Amino acid sequence: MDNKNLILAVVLCVAILWGYTTFIAPPPEKSPAQVASQKAAAPAAKPATSVSSPQAGQAPPVSGAAPSPVVAQAPDVVVNTPLYRAVFSQRGGALRRVILKKFTQEPQGQGGEYVLLDLSGSDPYSLGLSLPGLDPALDRRLYEPDVKEVSLAPGQAPKTLVFKTQSAGVAVVKTYTFKPDTYAFELKISLTNLSGQALELNPELVLAEHADKAKVNTYAFTGMLAYRDHRLVEEAHTDLEKRKVESGSIEWMAMSIPYFLGAVAPLGDDTATLKRSVRGFAEQNLITATLVEPTAQLAPGQTVSQSYLVYYGPRDLSLLESLGHDLERAVDFGWFDIMAKPMLAALKLLEGHVGNYGIAIIIITFIIKAVFWPLSQKSYKSMKKMQDLKPHIDKLRERYKDDKMKLQQETMQLYKTYKVNPMGGCLPMVLQIPVFIAFYKVLGSSIELRQAPFFLWINDLAAPDRLPIGFDIPYVGHGLPVLTLLMGASMFLQQKMTPTTGDPTQAKMMLLMPVVFTFMFINFPSGLVLYWFINNLLSIGQQYWTNKQRAK
Repeated sequence: MDNKNLILAVVLCVAILWGYTTFIAPPPEKSPAQVASQKAAAPAAKPATSVSSPQAGQAPPVSGAAPSPVVAQAPDVVVNTPLYRAVFSQRGGALRRVILKKFTQEPQGQGGEYVLLDLSGSDPYSLGLSLPGLDPALDRRLYEPDVKEVSLAPGQAPKTLVFKTQSAGVAVVKTYTFKPDTYAFELKISLTNLSGQALELNPELVLAEHADKAKVNTYAFTGMLAYRDHRLVEEAHTDLEKRKVESGSIEWMAMSIPYFLGAVAPLGDDTATLKRSVRGFAEQNLITATLVEPTAQLAPGQTVSQSYLVYYGPRDLSLLESLGHDLERAVDFGWFDIMAKPMLAALKLLEGHVGNYGIAIIIITFIIKAVFWPLSQKSYKSMKKMQDLKPHIDKLRERYKDDKMKLQQETMQLYKTYKVNPMGGCLPMVLQIPVFIAFYKVLGSSIELRQAPFFLWINDLAAPDRLPIGFDIPYVGHGLPVLTLLMGASMFLQQKMTPTTGDPTQAKMMLLMPVVFTFMFINFPSGLVLYWFINNLLSIGQQYWTNKQRAK
């Protein structure tokens, strides 16, 4: 019976770890065939909000003012600041490209500046405005800019970029205001009724992004975020094919990709009371999030305005906190947020002193090991007691080999008599799983760890460990996972040092764990592998010290 319990303990440890990592990892990408079949089978989606279409003659064009044409392509206006370069198109007066100057595509400055947003062709552009029921094509109309280029030097005063157009009896003005020292800028939209009749407007503002950014880090969240009614709502890009809609008090909406974010937050004193909707959609490789404003009634000559805070930059907790509007809620580690954020803060603090996030991870591992040291000691003692009971259990097996029920009762009585818990050896690993998952979340989605170097070939603690060898390996890809193999070897040595009480079959089962864990860890962030490797080395040292103490 003890063999079965020990095997159950091993299987439980692996199952819990596997279940957690499977649960927090994103679902697999659907094939084009699956997407096509789902779309064919699904009924036509209903509009997210009810929009009153104007009756015939309700909004005639303004006399002598033809509406701006709908265009497929239009000239660009480039905005240069010390932090980023933004490209706005005259098509819709919208944002189609953002390049971050302080970040690069690859580690060690390789690959050029990081391209956060890159939309072209028939893609809807970010910050495009539409008026469903009045002019659905407004986001594709030609806008006239007031300048051809905007440049800001460090310390310079804010500058503006103004786009204007006119359609369906409505004059549209989009005013962007930029500052040199922040990734955030302001957008003000003004709509003026020039039709001579009352109009009903339902403005919609869109954010867009390419879903292929998810391939950069398959364990990080990619999709639509919204902070609705003081609660974070997440919709992964694989779920947006179902046209997800969220309604309520919307403080902000965002398109989130690994390590970076594009967000828009309504400004004004009444934003907390106004009810808005956020509509997410994914089609082919493009994902969009649309902020639907409340219906506005405009009398002839009346103007309605709405301002927004726009942010395109890193998912940096401190930067987002400084902007207000609860934007820091976009940095969320799920159920383990309460552990992950202090852990991230500790890593940043240590890195500030030692200058290396890898060293900071090692120090954190020592601290965690010290906290779990007493529990680990009890675990080792429990396993040693189990080993001492093996002769007694062997006798019980021989005596009750034909009565399994009696064997189980006598075995459990033996455990009670000697105060042994057969599951005690697995307990420390189970209790460390929340720490492991918190580290997993931090390393997989924190901008601070992106491209953070350690030593030698490990130049990105947020990426899998790979030593280039000049050719690809099946499942592993380009390079050899040296640190991961060392982690597996350390786990094998730890298993060999751990007291066992089972038969050869059970012993083989125990030795299978390092193989399973090595296979699982191959594509995990190298920082996470480093944590587990150092933890194994410390456990080996603790086991050696415990065995030596018992031998005295």
